[in-house]
Order: sequence, then C-alpha cells, then structure tokens
Amino acid sequence: MIRLHEIRQVLKPRPQVFAYAADLANTEQWNPNVVSAREVGTAEPGIGARYQLEVSLGGVLFPMIYEVSEYEPDYRVTLLGRSSGLHVVDELKFLEDGDKTVIDYTANLSFRNFARFVGPLTAPVIRRAAARSVDALVAALEG
Repeated sequence: MIRLHEIRQVLKPRPQVFAYAADLANTEQWNPNVVSAREVGTAEPGIGARYQLEVSLGGVLFPMIYEVSEYEPDYRVTLLGRSSGLHVVDELKFLEDGDKTVIDYTANLSFRNFARFVGPLTAPVIRRAAARSVDALVAALEG
C-alpha cells in the first residue's frame, strides 16, 4: 500500500473550494494526471455520486470508477476509486484559516492482481503526481 498526504492553502472561501474540488467531473480541468472525467448516472454531488476517470500515471492509462462514500458539505469528501489493478481511498478535508482554506489531502492506494507486484515500485512517480495534482488544484482555484 502507498499512503499519500499533501496539505496546501488557497486564498478562497471554503464553500467555493469544496464545491469545486468535491465534484470529480471538474478534475480534468485542473488535474494533469486526469485525461477525462465524467459523472456516471444522475446523482448530484454527494454520497453515491459516481464518476468515470481516465488517469495517466507514468504514461499508463488507468480507467477508474470513483464513488463518493462520505460527504460532509464544505468540510470533507471521501472517494473510493477502483480499476482492474488499483483500489484508492481519497479523502479531502477543507479547513478555514482566516481568509484562506486549507486543503488536506490523503490517499491510500492498494494494488491488486498483477499490479501488486509492480505497483509499489511506482511509489516515487505516484507521490510526485499527487503533489502536482494538489498544486494544480490550488492554481486552478486561484487562477
């Protein structure tokens, strides 16, 4: 398993930051690792909302299905992501710090099938990709 943790601040109100980041349909607008993202079904953002993403890591495309498992408006969202070789639990927390919002991102990645043999070797690439993603989210929010 690989555990990721990134913390950033953005000079935007927490409700605005949460609304943008918690809707995975937005990720292709800001995440350099996401080639495409779309909502699957008709659920509004919240528990049970599902998204289909094409994620590129190290030049390899991973089709992922994400589902929102926990949703506390303006504060926290937890997402479960699955592909044939990867299971991801992403948690984003949003905290107020004066006129800023702190984004606290944690992810746990577990590899399955054949990927369990090679997945851990990709940890440095995955860590860099996660840091770039959170930086890109901040840039999109502030841009």
